[in-house]
Amino acid sequence: MRRPFPAGLARRAVPALTLLLGLGLPSIAWAHPHVFIDNRVTFLFAGGKIVGFRENWVFDEIFSDELLGDFDKDGDGRLSKAESDGVAEGTMPNMDQYRYFTYVWVDRKDLGKIKPTDFHASAKDKLVTFDFLITLPKPVDPLKQDFAVEINDRTYFVEVLLAKDNPIKIEGLKEFSCAPVVTMDKKNAYYGGYVIPEQIKLTCK
Repeated sequence: MRRPFPAGLARRAVPALTLLLGLGLPSIAWAHPHVFIDNRVTFLFAGGKIVGFRENWVFDEIFSDELLGDFDKDGDGRLSKAESDGVAEGTMPNMDQYRYFTYVWVDRKDLGKIKPTDFHASAKDKLVTFDFLITLPKPVDPLKQDFAVEINDRTYFVEVLLAKDNPIKIEGLKEFSCAPVVTMDKKNAYYGGYVIPEQIKLTCK
């Protein structure tokens, strides 16, 4: 897990992610990341086509502590179904204006904002995880169509990077084989051009 932001800043978030994502677009002067997410992506196939993908976000230690402080009502270090629902209600609406940090292109066309479903929040070893589903508007044939995904916060208040271990998985594919390819997307660099996002594509045959 990457180094979290200073504890003093963490105390400003009540409820944590609601305030964080309700601050509006920060200026370059102070928009360095204060929250860190290790991200994993699982691409979902049906009938040889990509129908969606799951995102799995593990937050840094300090921000996880804030989320637990806000939403772990019984203080047991875990998040029950009811507490997970509270996390969803307290955080996801504000993430709507940030596209849920998710960018999807099909044949180089930006699909725009896709609202997540099947959201679950959990906690283990004092780290909070968000897991949710992105369903594509139409299935994508990776043998014929160009498909690309990026997960990042372009305000750079939150740093989202692929996890070092098992960052990308593929489920439900039987008809042919695909392998993920991660490149640095210089064209969509942000934070004044200093931050280059990770772009995920699938090479299939």
